Amino acid sequence: MATNSLVKRNPSSGEEDLETGDDGPMKRNSLPGKHPSPDIANAELRNFQFGNVQRELKARHVTFIALGGNLGTGLFLGIGHALRTSGSLSLFLGYLTASIAGFMMMMALGEMAAWLPLPGAIPQFCARYVDDALGFAVGWNTWFTAVITLCAEISAACSVIQFWSGADEISIAVWIVILIIVLMVLNIIAVDVFGEFEFACACVKLCGIIGLLLVTLCIDLGGVPGQPRLGFHYWKTDDIMKEYIGAGANGRFLGFFYTLVNAQFAINGCETVIVAAGEAENPRRNIPRAIKRVFWRLLFFYVLAALAIGMVCPSNHPNLMGGGGSSRAQSPWVIAVNLAGIQALPSIINSLILIAAISSGNSHRSSSFVVRRKESQSGLL
Repeated sequence: MATNSLVKRNPSSGEEDLETGDDGPMKRNSLPGKHPSPDIANAELRNFQFGNVQRELKARHVTFIALGGNLGTGLFLGIGHALRTSGSLSLFLGYLTASIAGFMMMMALGEMAAWLPLPGAIPQFCARYVDDALGFAVGWNTWFTAVITLCAEISAACSVIQFWSGADEISIAVWIVILIIVLMVLNIIAVDVFGEFEFACACVKLCGIIGLLLVTLCIDLGGVPGQPRLGFHYWKTDDIMKEYIGAGANGRFLGFFYTLVNAQFAINGCETVIVAAGEAENPRRNIPRAIKRVFWRLLFFYVLAALAIGMVCPSNHPNLMGGGGSSRAQSPWVIAVNLAGIQALPSIINSLILIAAISSGNSHRSSSFVVRRKESQSGLL
């Protein structure tokens, strides 16, 4: 004879009412989707432990991963290439458009992740509610994006290391190996250590970008002794919407479109907080809170940064990435403070870029592992 037991809803842990019987745990209100709900019920009865993935990321970890986990070299270094190629106005409009699209995507993903906090969530959503083939394709695409971005971050970090005297005498392969080992160790140890590392790096990056915005404001308003007030000087003297590939209006549109690609690379990874939902404590409370803070990240750290850098750095400077005037491309932030005659800040900014590259690479390494692991467990590979 079947015996049933009832598990009451626990608001603090985000668990749903579950009923168990001879046929296994069943959710009282069956979840929509192509796969049966007992899978989810089993997972919740195991305290959301999917395949030994531990929920050790606390609310502050999830919040700061959402705010600054993937602030990488795209914002500090790669943005200079878009500025040089497309101009300051196209740069601002491109980052504004990409940020709006990114926020809309994150709101949709956040709703699904808070309701169904699975590890490697995005491919799982595609497989569950569309088709296994889509989940397979999205999973591989997510993994490939994370791996390529990881390589780009390591490469950028090595370029930044070359800034300091004596570092260029050591083979770049040595720095690459060191960074790979560091990232591997950070992903092997316990998830709470990973969370603390990302929390610390996010704090540094958030303070750094806020400091850079304040510095650019001082430079722009003439707050540096001996330097004139810039205002929108470079918007008047430079081509603010440069032609790219084509000519005329088509060329300017393609220049704007190019900044969208650059902006998407910089913003790429903001969905890491969704991937981290499978390792977060109380995801149905913490994930929505973290997602809402993504708006401020996109506004202050991308849109305002794109506006600020276009006001204090000329788009035709030869040391910008792709300019060909220097053997090593410089960050537009470094160029701006050098033009303002501030001597101490370039080393500080490059240290910030190095931390950002390591932290962003660590986040992408972690997300690629989680996605691959969950796909292999669910049979999507």
